[in-house]
Amino acid sequence: MITQKSDIEILKEKYEFEIDEFRKKQDQLLISIIIPIYNEEKSIKNIINRIPNHYKLEIIIVDDGSKDNSVSEILKIKNKNILLIKHIKNKGYGAAILTGIKNAKGDIIITLDSDGQHNPEEIPILIQPIIDNSSEIVVGSRYKGKSNYRIPLHTRAGEFVIKKSLWYLFHQNVGNNQSGFRAFKKDCLELFDNVIFSRFGLCTEILFKGALKGFKICEVPISVNERKHGVSYNKVIEIFKSICSIISLYFLKKIRIGKIIPKQIWVRAYHNIVCYLKKLY
Repeated sequence: MITQKSDIEILKEKYEFEIDEFRKKQDQLLISIIIPIYNEEKSIKNIINRIPNHYKLEIIIVDDGSKDNSVSEILKIKNKNILLIKHIKNKGYGAAILTGIKNAKGDIIITLDSDGQHNPEEIPILIQPIIDNSSEIVVGSRYKGKSNYRIPLHTRAGEFVIKKSLWYLFHQNVGNNQSGFRAFKKDCLELFDNVIFSRFGLCTEILFKGALKGFKICEVPISVNERKHGVSYNKVIEIFKSICSIISLYFLKKIRIGKIIPKQIWVRAYHNIVCYLKKLY
């Protein structure tokens, strides 16, 4: 009986087959891995130890006001190039990512969740489109790969709305658009300047902002595990409101409403909208 190989297995085989050429390219690149943590004492050490060693890399861990022993667990790790940054109080997932971005020096920047849902062993799959110059932003997708747990209905509904909006406005197709396992070419870091949604909506805003600026976004297959430890950042109502706000804002930008109404009135109105959203999110 012939079994069909999954997309992940095919990519892993391709990576192993081209390993020498792949590593030559990697040796010339610094890879920054940003890991935001909040009360992840049971998973963070395992995640860090599983990051592949055949990279020239820096690991930036942003502790977002953890109240458990997450920091103590990180300090036990001695054989990794780790920069630990601590927020005195909890500021949210987006703020932790932004802190990491500001301190990243890499040619490729990866964001990786600390709760064990993503597998660090799949980093080669994630960064391959950037090394091949076929994409500037890469999103790890459970829909193209596999998910080892049932995805909540509200998550699937939110991602569906975002997917359709991204396609309608920018012809970019990103199904697993709330995935935190991402890779960015260094040129894309400008997207993190002057963000509006620095807490719940950051993942969504970066995709819309990147699409508006014309960056190529793609998905690669990954496997996603069920969360076993820690506390999720997800707050459904706040995320839903931020998604609606982002779609509305970038719809206005895309249709260039500033060319429809007088420029002075549009600039003033847009400034007021942004100020309001920044206070709200």
